[in-house]
Amino acid sequence: MRKNMSDKYDLIILGGGPGGYVAAIRAAQLGAKVALIEKDKVGGTCLNRGCIPTKALIACTNLYDKIRQAENYGIKTVSSSIDLKYIIDRKNKIVDKLVKGVEFLLNKNKIDVIFGTGKVLEPGKVEISAPDSRKLLVVSRKLILATGSHPASLPGINFDGIRFLSSDNLLDYNELPEKLDIVGGGIIGIHFAQIYSSLGCEVAIYEALPEILPGIDEEIIATVKRILKRKNINIVTGTIFDPKKANEKTLICIGRTPNTQGIENLNLKMDGKSVLVNEKMEASIPGVYAVGDLVSRKMLAHVAYEQGVIAAENAMGLNRTFNYDCVPFGIYTSPEIGSVGLTEKEARLRQGFGGQAKENIKVGKFPFAALGIAQAIGEIEGSIKVVSDGEGKILGVHILGPEANTLISIATIAIKNKLKVDQLAETFQAHPTYPEGLQEAALNVLKRSLHIIN
Repeated sequence: MRKNMSDKYDLIILGGGPGGYVAAIRAAQLGAKVALIEKDKVGGTCLNRGCIPTKALIACTNLYDKIRQAENYGIKTVSSSIDLKYIIDRKNKIVDKLVKGVEFLLNKNKIDVIFGTGKVLEPGKVEISAPDSRKLLVVSRKLILATGSHPASLPGINFDGIRFLSSDNLLDYNELPEKLDIVGGGIIGIHFAQIYSSLGCEVAIYEALPEILPGIDEEIIATVKRILKRKNINIVTGTIFDPKKANEKTLICIGRTPNTQGIENLNLKMDGKSVLVNEKMEASIPGVYAVGDLVSRKMLAHVAYEQGVIAAENAMGLNRTFNYDCVPFGIYTSPEIGSVGLTEKEARLRQGFGGQAKENIKVGKFPFAALGIAQAIGEIEGSIKVVSDGEGKILGVHILGPEANTLISIATIAIKNKLKVDQLAETFQAHPTYPEGLQEAALNVLKRSLHIIN
């Protein structure tokens, strides 16, 4: 805890994850005196236990898979092996470096970072219990709640770190189990299935819903399932997992639960287990804002970033709003998945969306196998799909293939700025590149494809 700490602030932020630390920086840019309270490490789940560490592991296993396919490129290797402990150490070094980077930014923006557990006594008044058991009371004009979330578990099962694991546990696991059961076929489950399958584990995914990857385009799901089965990953859907039949290690990743400890005294209006906020990210008490996993319908770091900025600006007297209409997301399967907007099924089921009846939905597709760059690099699996209404408004773009998470940014810009399909189709791309595929998919909506039969 820093010395000579002032107890009066323009803004207190409870939680130093993506929503919290970004809100602190933005408020400081606007001239606010800010206190950021964090009980662990800045960066939150995404940086310390989620997005970044899993991608560090995936980078290693993807490279390992590529090395084992080297003969397809005319490269002969004698042998290859993988050192799990080294991979975990590499992941930890990357995370530590990025955490230090966030700490540097907070310090340069003159934000008071207070480490400890915060408890809101009343609006604008927070008591902090420091690691050394000292207490500190801080007050402010405005308050932003960014307390994040924690892994949800199944009834009657506790995360013991031995047999039943959360994603937090598995990220630091230095031993490779022979078998790994994964309960939950969402993004987290699919990521770990890919990682541990590449490491040589026998992996099974159990999903209670009829299909894995809820909310993803149906054609993409079908292709992902074929890819996972080729990797000998067993997928069991429509089944409630029986803990009594668990293998030596079971990863439970059935979602996350908002952290509401420490904010109970506010008696805020709730939306289920989440805090209810308006489009300005303001909760039911004026001057109290909430962001990130505590409120979000989409628990994504970039959603928390945007909500944090909007909450900070509104707390400082500006007028910004947030909506979920154009939120991209990426899944680091191999190949990658990138998506933004409505799926084809959602578009057809949404009566009158965009002023058009559901039968007027138009779809254009383009396979990566038809791209010269994909053939040259040897990554030809997957396709790009563009969904539009009858007037040419782009409703969604869904990509399975190489660099999908980069390509989806182009589609996000197009949808955000209300570009029509013909405008996307007539924005020609450099050759040979992957963005050509997005242009071709848009051309296919218009029945004007140049490199496939319309």
